[in-house]
Amino acid sequence: MLYCSKCRIQIRGNKKCCPLCQGELTGIPSPAAFPTLKRGRISSLSLVKIFTFCMIALEIAFIAVWFLSDFELAWVPFGMIGALVVWLDVVLGVYFRNNMVKNITLQVYIVMIAGFLIDRYTGFYGWSVQWMIPCCFVGLVIVTVCIGKGAKVLLEEYILYLAVDMVLAMGQAIFLALRMNAFVWPAVISMASLLILGVAALLFRFRDLKSASEKLFHM
Repeated sequence: MLYCSKCRIQIRGNKKCCPLCQGELTGIPSPAAFPTLKRGRISSLSLVKIFTFCMIALEIAFIAVWFLSDFELAWVPFGMIGALVVWLDVVLGVYFRNNMVKNITLQVYIVMIAGFLIDRYTGFYGWSVQWMIPCCFVGLVIVTVCIGKGAKVLLEEYILYLAVDMVLAMGQAIFLALRMNAFVWPAVISMASLLILGVAALLFRFRDLKSASEKLFHM
């Protein structure tokens, strides 16, 4: 340990001079009292800022190209939607990297919205409401349960995600009521299966649902 003969104090670490009198130190340097933490090369906030700048610059470039072509390039809107989806994926991946269930849930919602918009823009062939959205809801519930079981997480930690998925899945009835879905089998099957799962959760897992709700709303 280093020693200052003038101040008569011992000093930890590897100092060149006394922090009090700036005098010369004698002795052998010792390890610092607190470990030195290595700072990352780039922070999460900086990463988000970089991707945000790239996305905005790309969107501006797309708009400029579309304007110069007198809005005749049909692929430009797809590029704009794709850039926005990639940016959202990166941002969500960064902010929710420690919560896989929330990350995947939000990613799937973005994919469903983007798929529906693309379907509408390309003449609305109905593939988004007939197949993509029903399969996404069912797949999301299955993946959520598998992640929870695989990570050995208590049901109350992710049951609210399942409840939200079930409630939003019932929104497919809007497409049926508006006659936007010409092939109703996948949508009806997904809604019926998730509704049955929701009833089972209310009857057999009500305590988990109540406990999760109380934690969410601080009741």
